[in-house]
Amino acid sequence: MLRIIELVKVSPYYLICKFNNGNIKKLNILPIIEQHKHLKGVERLLDEIIFNKVRIGEFGEIVWDKIVVTIQDKKEVIWDYDISPEFAYQNSISIDVPKVAT
Repeated sequence: MLRIIELVKVSPYYLICKFNNGNIKKLNILPIIEQHKHLKGVERLLDEIIFNKVRIGEFGEIVWDKIVVTIQDKKEVIWDYDISPEFAYQNSISIDVPKVAT
């Protein structure tokens, strides 16, 4: 099962992620935000302070807490916004990491 094990770098609006298979990849988040603007609250990720609150979830996914707002039974409900590790892996570019001489 593919998992993100480390956020090597967080910078608006991309993440460099290390996966449990050893690969390090760069994911551009801006197109994802643009595609999901129909979800109320996702545009908040354009705020650098909120964007930088990203974390790795228990299943190795990328998570921003309490971002998406929906209405259920006439009440506002706030959901986390997440990106699966598989999606992140398939939609990112590989980063070459220089090897350190030993």
